Amino acid sequence: MPTHDIIDNRHEKLVDHINQILASTEAARFAVGYFFLLGLESIAGKLVGVKELRLLIGNTTNRETLEQLAEGYRRLELVAEVAEGHRYPKDAAAQRMAEETTERIRSGVQLMDQTDEGEALVNILVRMIEERRLKVRVYTKGRMHAKAYIFDYNADGRYEKGIAVVGSSNLTLSGVTHNTELNVVVQGNDNHAELGRWFDDLWEESEDFDESLMQELKQSWAVAPVRPYDIYTRYG
Repeated sequence: MPTHDIIDNRHEKLVDHINQILASTEAARFAVGYFFLLGLESIAGKLVGVKELRLLIGNTTNRETLEQLAEGYRRLELVAEVAEGHRYPKDAAAQRMAEETTERIRSGVQLMDQTDEGEALVNILVRMIEERRLKVRVYTKGRMHAKAYIFDYNADGRYEKGIAVVGSSNLTLSGVTHNTELNVVVQGNDNHAELGRWFDDLWEESEDFDESLMQELKQSWAVAPVRPYDIYTRYG
């Protein structure tokens, strides 16, 4: 590990830091605006040893709607009105946002390369959800722009309760490996506790997504039974 706390994916790769920290992690909480399965593929091997991962993801549609309004109308009052509606969405609106997230997850699974690594990732995630070790929620009260990776250390007698990385990287393959990003390692028990409180507050305001994610994963090419026709069309 370097002597500084800056991770930019140029000199220090976020994926390397996450994998190293996960090796001594009991539980983790990730809050990100974007989530793609390939982002998890690069850390899948270390997730196996984590007792619990809580993943809080944003709703892309909210972001796109706000930006289109700002670009098309330049009316800040209209943008503020829509943003207020997103902070206090009606049940139907929140359900629609969750369904849109499901559609994006489905598209992401379908577009994944059918590799051994991809198959292993999907099966790891399904098993973690079934064992209640992976919990996923969608934040529907506005734009989730924050990116935070919060780790709780194993109880091994060390003074530090955990560590975190906060910055610009989303949980995507590019976000943790290639994009030019700027993240900082956050240390200290007080900071760790405050970040934990921040995450837990947003978690309580979010919509459950565990079952929807598991259904999409189980229906994917990585888990669903392969028919002879599928083999023929792929290799014939």
